[in-house]
Amino acid sequence: MLRDVLGRPFIEHVMRNLRRFGFNRFLLLAGNKGESVHERYSAGSAFAREIDADIRVLVEPEPLGTAGALKFAAPELAEEFLLLNGDSLFDFNYLDLTHCTRPGEPGDWLARVALLPAENADRCGFVQLNGCSISPLREKPAQPESGLVNSGVYWLRSDILEWIDQLPCSLEQDIFPRLAAANALVGRAYQGFFIDISSPGDPERAGRELECALRKPAVFLDRDGTLNHDAGYTHRVADFHWVAGATTAIRALNDAGYLVFIVTNQAGIARGYYDARAVAQLHAWMQAELRQLGAHIDDLRYCPHHPEGSVADLAITCDCRKPATGMLDSLIAQWQPDLTRSFMLGDAAKDAAAGNAAGVTGR
Repeated sequence: MLRDVLGRPFIEHVMRNLRRFGFNRFLLLAGNKGESVHERYSAGSAFAREIDADIRVLVEPEPLGTAGALKFAAPELAEEFLLLNGDSLFDFNYLDLTHCTRPGEPGDWLARVALLPAENADRCGFVQLNGCSISPLREKPAQPESGLVNSGVYWLRSDILEWIDQLPCSLEQDIFPRLAAANALVGRAYQGFFIDISSPGDPERAGRELECALRKPAVFLDRDGTLNHDAGYTHRVADFHWVAGATTAIRALNDAGYLVFIVTNQAGIARGYYDARAVAQLHAWMQAELRQLGAHIDDLRYCPHHPEGSVADLAITCDCRKPATGMLDSLIAQWQPDLTRSFMLGDAAKDAAAGNAAGVTGR
């Protein structure tokens, strides 16, 4: 997980990607070179501050296997948690796996497995789905064929720990077959970029592929009048009403691999109608609503200024109030999206003007 790719340890790319979906607590289960991992990511590490997350490290006292490592970490685990391999990155909508129930899924599942299509199963057997449930894992076929394979990304319930009755123990080889036999192992297939740096291959090519995958298109969304009905200076949850289809559209953009940003003029702050805390609270509520639907906003910017405001410090002509480009420029500098595939969407001419001026040229 500490292998350098694109100028930083690979695990940091994995955590940065997960951070987009709202995950902000990470527990690194370190075996091989565990002390190096602990030294780099101990409490208050520079990277934790960079992504505004809580990162902790547990070093196995001896090789315990994937399931054994979970047993060792039991006191630190939530009732439901995401587990994934630190040497691979699968770019898909994680919130569908973690927050959405599908028809026909058994209610007493203990593990959801993210599956991806593959042309061959050179490292593991194909996975056979029976509805939502995973049948016992198939062996590697004698002849090449395509199918679904385990991506190494799991959403688990802590009750799975009761099934770990020996050490060392492998989650994939010892526990999952038993869960499959008990109809407690479910699978979901996703499309998306996948890279495994533990596989033999050209490290420079791996870096190029990852760099290309991380350079995503983006959609810049106005808020009032675009995502919600504009009742005038909306700042309370009680007054916020989604435009029909808005949440579905955000989810579709997430699924399609777009970065989703909000850029909104909030002159009500400069006019003294509400403060920055009200905006933050409303946006936190919006994110919580979206997460329950398997959707999310990657980042947002708001402009609190207005030249005719009553709050002296904010009554200015600024470079962020649309049609100025300051909010878009800030997001572009931080996220480096592919602007040729990005677009701006709003309900006013100033939104289109801001997008065009910022170089958001996609349609």
